[in-house]
Amino acid sequence: MGQTQTAIPDIDCPAFDLLPDLICIEGPDGPGSSHFNTAWRHHAAELGVAESFAAWLPLVLTPDQEEIDNLVRENTPSGTTRATSFRILFPDGQPRWFLLRIVRGPSTSRKDATRLLILTDIHDQKSREDDLLQKADIRDRMLNASVDCIKEIATDGTLVHMNTAGCDALGVNSATGFGMRWLNLLPPEAHVPGDAALRDATEGLNARFKGVSRLPGESARHWDNMLTPLLNPDGCVEAILCVSRDVTVQHENEQRIALLLNELNHRSKNMLAIFQALIRRTVPDPKAAFVKILEERITSIARSQDLLIHGEWTGATVQDVVTSQTVLAGDFPVTRLRIEGDPALQFVPDTADRIGLAIYELTTNAIKYGALSTSSGTVTVSWDLRAEQDGPVFHMCWKESGGPPVRRPERRGFGSIVIEHNPRSIPGAGTTCHHETDGFAWTFHAPAANVVRCPSRLF
Repeated sequence: MGQTQTAIPDIDCPAFDLLPDLICIEGPDGPGSSHFNTAWRHHAAELGVAESFAAWLPLVLTPDQEEIDNLVRENTPSGTTRATSFRILFPDGQPRWFLLRIVRGPSTSRKDATRLLILTDIHDQKSREDDLLQKADIRDRMLNASVDCIKEIATDGTLVHMNTAGCDALGVNSATGFGMRWLNLLPPEAHVPGDAALRDATEGLNARFKGVSRLPGESARHWDNMLTPLLNPDGCVEAILCVSRDVTVQHENEQRIALLLNELNHRSKNMLAIFQALIRRTVPDPKAAFVKILEERITSIARSQDLLIHGEWTGATVQDVVTSQTVLAGDFPVTRLRIEGDPALQFVPDTADRIGLAIYELTTNAIKYGALSTSSGTVTVSWDLRAEQDGPVFHMCWKESGGPPVRRPERRGFGSIVIEHNPRSIPGAGTTCHHETDGFAWTFHAPAANVVRCPSRLF
């Protein structure tokens, strides 16, 4: 209900008939001396009541009647306005919202004052407001039903809104109206990554960081925080959506898995050491050449296992597999031992084991008989993915050059099994060995889906 200074126009002003508002002008003698504009008379006829506003009061909805009665009877001070909204029941059984404004003109006495009643149809506006309120209520209930901590953050870093889960997680009373700085609600160790993520989001970039919340008397909770910029029609960042997901259980499981993997790695290495000891104690001559070869192959398997443990047994990059298995060649310059390929491409665990052992065997042969046995020979290890008719295919090549003359071995030993047959046990895989005049060459190919992680994302 508002109050403003208003002057009453001439009671006979014909301009009132041109206005869409319903206007009643009561003269000093009360309702009996009233003037009604065209819009008022039209609505009175539609409602089937007399033109006097008193005749309209029975059509006012019950919840609104008391306020309307009080407003009409109120001794409104001269030169002021009183206003309220209410509903009138129409003949079709549907109520419509109106805004009633009562203005009393200036006068030396109340009985001489002219009173102006203005009715404005605000039903469409009210319907839109009710729709917006209903949508806002549904939005709030939807947000509050989520177990994620959902926040709206202004571009200056202040908190605009937060759902119930967020308030509970950060110990914030939703009745505060928010407005505090979001970063101040986080523990100190989250301020630096949180501030960096906020800066990225204000510049229109998606951002993500890990965080921890600690409330008194509760265990630490780990969160995955994702910040998404919300753009206005002009493409400028208007606000930032932050969704924080409780990943405490996932974090604890990851910690347990890491512990188990490390324990598994430790036990596996112990088992390999036992195998080596059994070999040395079983053979007649522990210093025999084949004993050393066998021990080195076991060590090669252990190196591949280390890589897989480091990658949480999800795989190992091709580059790491090649680097770890060629390390026994020593500190050769990159001009002699070239490694070429996507450094991010990852082998699946089984492939890492098989190809790792093959690369080890190829390195050993190159040091003993091939390109790395001379001062000028070179080895190039390369790999790539190629789009072929049946899908992407992984290709790998070991190419030697500049070494001693090459000839095909007269006898095929265990090394050929490791280099040729073992990799071919991968579904769809194939290997070739070429004893060319300029150096030995080995190639491997297999459907990418069988040997590397997520090949579909690379095309």
